[in-house]
Amino acid sequence: MESHQDDSRAERHAGAAAQPPAGQTRLRLRMVSDYICPWCYVGLTRVERLCREFGAEFTAWAYNLRPGIPPQGLPRDEVYRDRSYPPGYIERLRQTAKESGIEMIAPPVVANTFKAHEATEFAGEHGRPAEFHRAVFAACWEQGENIGEVEVLCGLAADCGLDADQLREALADSRYRQRVEEQMAWARDAGLGGVPTVIFNERFAIVGAQDYEVFADVAGRIQRGELKAEG
Repeated sequence: MESHQDDSRAERHAGAAAQPPAGQTRLRLRMVSDYICPWCYVGLTRVERLCREFGAEFTAWAYNLRPGIPPQGLPRDEVYRDRSYPPGYIERLRQTAKESGIEMIAPPVVANTFKAHEATEFAGEHGRPAEFHRAVFAACWEQGENIGEVEVLCGLAADCGLDADQLREALADSRYRQRVEEQMAWARDAGLGGVPTVIFNERFAIVGAQDYEVFADVAGRIQRGELKAEG
């Protein structure tokens, strides 16, 4: 799949990465995800590995998976009361997460993640994008915390070496709201229907938390110049 738009805003808080091999193309990854998506957490482990092994840099890009969730969140049982899954789906998710180093649990509250995305923008502006991004996923899917709560986010920020009081103030005055709204609008306008979606160099995209080998194949072909989009 090829992305339809280029947007320099994706560079705002790219994670630190090693240098790519001399003479090869720098890999820039835009990871479109929402914190309440368990497969997005698995997808993050793929992106982190690409950063380590290919010298990639990545940007976390906000997506609103459940726009109807109120600010305080909703009990998981209420949100998924009528949801049914294919046989073996939950077991496959947990096993895939475990193989990715994640001991996944189901958080009791499905959070409204807008403030978490705002906090991610704050973390990027203050030099801790990758650490904070992972910390929010871990708080949700390994500790079962309600990541829609300001104090939870401020605690995670402090754990990542950020100023919790500054974040609290930024969330109170909605300093990063417009950025998050712009990112979500971009995802809608680009026609992204599923997360995680990882966009390589604004040209090629992988949808879903596929096996790492799929990501590595695309990354290697781009770096070697074997994959080039027209235009």
